[in-house]
Amino acid sequence: MGLDDLHLRVLATSSEDLTEQRNAQKVLALMQKGRHWVLVVLLLGNVIINESLPIFLDSALGGGVAAIVISTVAIVIFGYGIIPQALSVRYGLSIGAACAPLVLGMMYLFAPVAWPIAKLLDYVLGTGGHNTYKKAELKSFLQFHRNGEEPLRDDEIAILNGVLELNTKNVEAIMTPLKDTVILSADTILDHKTVDAILLSGYSRFPVHEPGNKLAFIGLLLIKKLLTYDPSKALPVSSFRLGILPEARPSINCFQALDYFQTGRAHLLLISQTPGIAGGAIGVITLEDIIEEIISEEIVDETDRYEDNQSKRRAKRATTSAVMRGIVERERRRETKDSAEHTPLLVGSPNLNGGGDPTVEGLTRRNLSYDGTNGVISTSPPGL
Repeated sequence: MGLDDLHLRVLATSSEDLTEQRNAQKVLALMQKGRHWVLVVLLLGNVIINESLPIFLDSALGGGVAAIVISTVAIVIFGYGIIPQALSVRYGLSIGAACAPLVLGMMYLFAPVAWPIAKLLDYVLGTGGHNTYKKAELKSFLQFHRNGEEPLRDDEIAILNGVLELNTKNVEAIMTPLKDTVILSADTILDHKTVDAILLSGYSRFPVHEPGNKLAFIGLLLIKKLLTYDPSKALPVSSFRLGILPEARPSINCFQALDYFQTGRAHLLLISQTPGIAGGAIGVITLEDIIEEIISEEIVDETDRYEDNQSKRRAKRATTSAVMRGIVERERRRETKDSAEHTPLLVGSPNLNGGGDPTVEGLTRRNLSYDGTNGVISTSPPGL
């Protein structure tokens, strides 16, 4: 009776020890017939034995002090306390599984008395149902597993906690404000300067708004649309087929956003006070934002300037020996006259480390700046 129902169900379904799993299944099957029924039967059996022992010893020993002492010691040691409790703490599941057939037989034997009492207890106290943990309790439960036979890593605990919080965290808390995003107007001309700025911005999706109305969005420009585009054509953004730009209220939770992203229709969501009506946009959220909440860490890629768009923390790319274990990074050296004869490199590729001469094989590095307020991409000559 001291075995927790939830723990039994866990062992019965997922224990790696087959013997332990079978024992849990036997005890669980017995408990499912009625915990109060099992309780009443065990108490009846205990009372019968405890009352019969003094009578038996009285007739066997002729009564007296010896019968009283022996019956008392036997009941204390074997009946109520010391040995049964000590064994049940260590071998409770195995003993319970071994005694399950005997207890089941006693349940049917004492059914005329035990079953009505058990039903009365069910009516008064309830059946108890299946006990489960609340989310806050689960988080504490995870903390206890930092040590033990199979301890959880800190990253594993952080990810599990992040998943548990998704359903209660609104997208407004993690979105990138609209003033910090790069947006394009439908009449923006995609010439060399603009395309270079787009490619070097580090973003792959750009919300597009109507000309003259920065809060009336009409679609999403995917950067892959520009891979085969010739900037010398100087076409406007509106000449490209724009992707879908879904809108949602800031009150939806992160799980709802994740469910939508999993449909594959879009991986950027416009957060608006008035979805479907121009003028209510306040920010954007991407699949990467959701993943960052799940892993409880900021994802910083090669082009990120900020670790967090809300706090404006500068991106850090520090590594540790644990992170780099099993990973090899090959540094790409800058081409020189000596190395050019032996090592073929891509012609016209800029120095990846960002140092040295800003002009490499005829390719000029431009200084780019972004006005987050109006989403305008501007360029300045080298050296400024």
